[in-house]
Amino acid sequence: MHHHGGALLSSGITDSSLVHHLQNAKAHGVTREEIAAIITHAAMYVGWPKGWAAFRLAKDVWGEE
Repeated sequence: MHHHGGALLSSGITDSSLVHHLQNAKAHGVTREEIAAIITHAAMYVGWPKGWAAFRLAKDVWGEE
């Protein structure tokens, strides 16, 4: 997930395919804190606009827990 998710972010795919990967990560027990760390790490490489887009998607996937 980590590498694949980063690859999706770096290519700018912040649509349904990234949502699918986020949902898959959640289903496998990845916490909000863990996904935030992954996205933060990826955003340092791909740029903050893509990072913020991914954060918004992750917020939708994890909900207001």
